[in-house]
Amino acid sequence: MVEEDINKIVYIELDDGAAIPARASTHAAGFDLCAAESAVIEPGQTALISTGVRLAMPPGLEAQVRPRSGLSLRTDLRITNSPGTIDADYRGLVSVICENTATLFDPIPYLLKHPEELTNFNKRYKAIPAATYFKNRTGRTLPFGFHDPTIYVDANGHPLGSLYIDKGDRIAQLIFSKIEVPEFVVVDEVASIGSDRGGGFGSTGTR
Repeated sequence: MVEEDINKIVYIELDDGAAIPARASTHAAGFDLCAAESAVIEPGQTALISTGVRLAMPPGLEAQVRPRSGLSLRTDLRITNSPGTIDADYRGLVSVICENTATLFDPIPYLLKHPEELTNFNKRYKAIPAATYFKNRTGRTLPFGFHDPTIYVDANGHPLGSLYIDKGDRIAQLIFSKIEVPEFVVVDEVASIGSDRGGGFGSTGTR
């Protein structure tokens, strides 16, 4: 096997039941990453979801964890540190930092995006005071004087807008990229090197 082929090999270790990253089409750049565990992410929560995958990449290669466009468009799931970088010498679990950006106290924005939730709404959701929800979650009581809005919870006690992630769901994608390691040379003034467009950071505007 020639050296060029060896440098393309990525060794992979899978936890029990974990899915090997796979491309959805022949020319897809990303490999879909699947959740190795089921989880519920409530509005405003951030959770670390394991993929059950460990990698050993050749030097000069990195892997980036990026969002899937379909999830970003249709749900409130966000990959907070996108792109997340996996270095070639990292051998730990590949996990995805997932945030549910839905609002806990105002259901209107969520219902505007998901009007189908209105079907049998009063049968599927129960209204409870925020203080009750807080005590159920933390075992503690809110201080006197705190605003106590209504929260709508499902049969499992999770608020409207909670994201249910099932084991095997595709939650992110993995992109492999070559890296360059430059050598830094300290100079008195970088504007004297090459061309300087001027204008400052952000000066090009939006148009």
